[in-house]
Order: sequence, then structure tokens, then C-alpha cells
Amino acid sequence: MQYVHMAVTLFFMVGFGFLPPFSTLTPVGMKLLGLFIGVVYGYSTCEIIWPSFLAIILFGLSGYHDSVTSAITAMMGGELVFQILVQQFTAGAIVIYGFGKWFVRKTLSMKCFQGKPIFYTWCFMFVFMWACIVLETISTYLLLYAIWTDIADSCGYSKDSSFRYYGFGGILVSLMLGVSMMPYKGWQLGLATSWAQITGVSINLGGMLCMTAVIGVTVITLYTILGAKLFQVDFSIMKAFDVEKLGEESAVLRPRAKRIIIVYMVVMLLSIFAGTFRSNAFADFLNNQLTITGLYCLCFIILIMLPSGEGDGKAAISFNDIKHSDIAISWPVIMMCAVTIPLASAMTKDVTGIMPWLTGLFAPLFAGKSPVFILVFIVVVMEILTNVGSNIAMGNAMIPVVAPFVMASGANPMIFGAALIYCTNMGIIFPGSSAPASVYHGRDEIPDSKKRTLAAAFGLGLHMAVSAVVYSAALLMIN
Repeated sequence: MQYVHMAVTLFFMVGFGFLPPFSTLTPVGMKLLGLFIGVVYGYSTCEIIWPSFLAIILFGLSGYHDSVTSAITAMMGGELVFQILVQQFTAGAIVIYGFGKWFVRKTLSMKCFQGKPIFYTWCFMFVFMWACIVLETISTYLLLYAIWTDIADSCGYSKDSSFRYYGFGGILVSLMLGVSMMPYKGWQLGLATSWAQITGVSINLGGMLCMTAVIGVTVITLYTILGAKLFQVDFSIMKAFDVEKLGEESAVLRPRAKRIIIVYMVVMLLSIFAGTFRSNAFADFLNNQLTITGLYCLCFIILIMLPSGEGDGKAAISFNDIKHSDIAISWPVIMMCAVTIPLASAMTKDVTGIMPWLTGLFAPLFAGKSPVFILVFIVVVMEILTNVGSNIAMGNAMIPVVAPFVMASGANPMIFGAALIYCTNMGIIFPGSSAPASVYHGRDEIPDSKKRTLAAAFGLGLHMAVSAVVYSAALLMIN
């Protein structure tokens, strides 16, 4: 079967582009569509590395780029790749030097969590969902994945345990729920601005937060309770776990780990400041000159120079400790992000003809339909489209498609805009759906693609159902 999977992967990556173009697709669009499908299939059934390197070559030969050199620059030279690399250095070091085991001991020994593993899991996801409104997303994912791995290892869960997939999927969903609750920064702000320009109605951040908060809390609660049954998670292991098994070294946080956390949190606060207060010179410098990627790179430089505080004559972070650790550096994550994000973005360009084909499929369906139908349709379609292409591009492409029908319905356009933005953020099924999805699907700790995808799909299904109900109820109440 492995050779069958390899053959299917190669057919889509290499052969699909030679098929006659259909609808509005161009020859370039056919090659990129086949390449994207083949990469995702290869990641799911084969492995990460060889489909990634082959994709780089074929991306350069697709006609979208003028050479393989250009494709290498677009993929391996992307800012996101470097950002994830330097963030892995720091987030991984925090766990390597004992923060994870200290965190496990500290939290599991609290009276409110003793004997209540499901409540502990819910609180873990609930707290970080709200925190992700302001925290830098990728660095938070990397840190929480490492911590959850420490929880699983410390409690004695096996490598293929459903506890790991359940937890990783929950972290992915909860942080995605938090990051777009209010579109006040990044590409979410761009979509909100585009919606306001086309419809003439701005997104009310407070009103949107009220709706997304209900959606987020409901989805996390359902995921925690129903997911535990669906994935048959054995919480008895966690419930019976004795924190004393972690040893005395986990009772106190090491000086080295404290210094890493302090510097890391300062950098994170600076990134929040830069993303929130954009109208001053310092924020402009952070955003447009140093950039957030450069800020995290500076964080790593400081920590590799700062003394550890443990009297060993070493720095807070030893590069030799990091480069040999699978916890700190995950090359599958880096390769997935490098390949899938540029591919998904390229598929939405005019030269491919893919977007007119997609929008042409949906536009006729809105004619003469009720506001509730249009709203539910937006929720369902956006959550599907954002998982097969770039969330930013898909969101911008769908706004001019649905806006005229929304305006003609006479309903409150703000509700529709809020739904579109929030659902566009939920790209989690495939590696190319979003940067967090690439990080999630590339983790070595959860190698089974079926279990990994099932956890993400379960979270997405809950979000789709709850969003349809909450936004429809809000629309009916406001109207």
C-alpha cells in the first residue's frame, strides 16, 4: 500500500497538471491544484520530507515561477519559516529546561484539579483560548504542544495514546477560537476593513466578541466532554497520577528556565503592544522594520548570550542542547509551513483561474434566499473553503460574492461579516489550511494522520454547528 500511496501522490503532483484545464482554470492552475492535492495526500499517507522537496522543484517548474530558484526563495526563504524556526528554539528550550514538568506538577497538585482530569483539561483549553486574543499564535502553539507532551509523558500515556491526539486537537481548536474573537489586528483586521468598505457597515468588536465568546466556550466544552468519549480517552491514568513521581527537580523552577520565560514573556508583550497600538513610532519600528520575526530572533540571541544563573558558566540557552532535541526543532513542521502556505496562496492568484471557478459555483445559490439561509451558507462554505486554500485569500474572495446578497436581504450586515471572518479563521484540516495547521500536522508526537485529522475535523464540525446556531439566533434577535 505504501507504493500505491506514493503512486497516487506522484500522479497528482506530476501528472494532474497535464490534464486538459476545465472551467476557468488555466494550465498553471491545473498544475498548482494537482501539486497541492498531491502534497496533502503525500503528507497524509507517506511522509513529510520527500513530498516537500519534490513540491519545491515542481513549484518552480509550474509556470507560476520562472525557475526552481525562485520557488526555493518563495518557500524556504519565507518569513514564516524563519519565524517558526527561531520560535521553536525558545519555546522548545523552555520545556527542555524543566518548565513542562514543573507546570504539570504545579497544576495537577492544585486541590481544585485533583481527581478531576476532564475539568483540568477544560480549564487548560479555556484559559489559553482567551489568552490567544493577545498572545502571538505560533509561539503559544509550540509551547502548549510541548507542555501537553510533558503531561502525557509524565502521566505515563503511551506514544499512540488517544490522550495525545485529543489534547493536541483541543489546543489547536481552542487557540484558533481565541485568535479571531475580535478582528483588531493582522489579516482579520484586513477582512473586517474590506467588509466595511464594501457593505458600508463596520464590524462592532464588542458585539462580535459577545457572539464569539458564546461560540468559543460552547465549542471547548463540547470538545472536552464529547471528545473524551469519541476518542475513548483513558483519564484514569491522569486521575491516578502521583506528582511525586516527577522527582524533586520538578518541585522548583530552574533559574535557567525562569530567565528564558521572563525574556520570552517580555518579547511576547512587545509583540502584543506592536499589534495593538500601531500609531506610535516604536510600534511602527517593531511592525515594519524589526518585524515580529526579528523580535523573536532577538529574543533567542539574548538568551543564548545571557548567563544561565545556575553557576555552570553557560548561557540560558545552549544551542547544542536544542539542535539535538526533537522537542525544540521539528523539521516536518518547518517543511510543511514552507511548502503548503505559498502553494495555498498561489492557488488564489488570477493566473491560476481557480478562484473564479470556486466563486462561480456558489454565487447562483444565494439568489432569492432568506437571510438565515445566506448566513448558515456563509458559515458552512467558509469553513470548507478555508481548509482547502489560503484563509486570507478565500475570505477576501468571498466578501464581494456574498455582500450584495446580504445587503439585498435587508438584514444586519455586521452579523454576516462577523461570521465570515470568524469561520475563515478555522483552517485546521489540511497542513496548508493555515500556519497553525501546518504546525499541528507536522508534530512528531502525533504521527497518525487519521487520528490527527479526526481530532481537527471533530473540532471543526463542532465550530460549524455551534456558529450556525449562535449567529442565526443573534440575527433573529437583532432583526
